[in-house]
Amino acid sequence: MDVEASHPYVPEWLDLAGYVAPEHGALELCAIMGTAVVLVLALAYTVLRRRVRGTELAAALWFVLCGTMHCTFELYFVLHYRGLAARRDVVASMWKEYAKSDSRYMQGGTGNFAPVLAQEASTVFVTRRSAVRELSQLAASVMHMQSVLLYFGAELLAREPSCRPEPQYFYVYFVGANLPWLVVPLVLATSSVTRMRAQMAIARAAEKTHTL
Repeated sequence: MDVEASHPYVPEWLDLAGYVAPEHGALELCAIMGTAVVLVLALAYTVLRRRVRGTELAAALWFVLCGTMHCTFELYFVLHYRGLAARRDVVASMWKEYAKSDSRYMQGGTGNFAPVLAQEASTVFVTRRSAVRELSQLAASVMHMQSVLLYFGAELLAREPSCRPEPQYFYVYFVGANLPWLVVPLVLATSSVTRMRAQMAIARAAEKTHTL
C-alpha cells in the first residue's frame, strides 16, 4: 500500500524528519528575494558609480550580487542544511520553496563556493582594467559556468528526478534561477579573453617597435 508523503518533494519516499511546511507563500518569498536583490544592487551602484562606468560597472554589480548571495543565502544553507526541514524562518522557507525543483537540498550536502567568492571579491575591488582584473574575472566566470554545468548535469543523469512535475518548478526555478550564472559568466569570460588578447597584441607591437 502506498504511503502518502508528508512533504511536497520528489521522490515521495524521502524521509524528512521533523519537516515543517513553509510559513510564507511562493509569491511572498519571491517578492522578499527580489526586494533584497534590488537593495543590494542599488547600494553597490551608489558606491561604485564614481569609480567605474558602463560595462565595467555592470560587471562589478554582477560580482557584488554573486558575492552577497554566497555570503548570505548560500552560507545559511551551509550552516543549517542538516536541520533545514524543521526550520521556520524566512530564509529556510526560501530554500524549501526552491527545493521543490531540486529536493537534493532537503537531503543535505554542501557546495564549495569559497574559491568563487574569493575571485568575485578580487574582481569587485580591482575595478581598474588590468591583466589582474581580467584574469580574476575570467577565473570567477569559469568557476560559475563549471558549477552550473555540473549542477544541471547531475540532475539530468540522476536515476530519479528530484524536481516536481509542474512546469514552473523546472523552467522557472531549476532552469530560470540558475541560467544567469551560465549566460552572464559566458559573456564576461568572452570579454576578458578578448581584452587580454588585445593587450597581448599591443604588448607585442610595442616590443617589436622597441627592438627596431
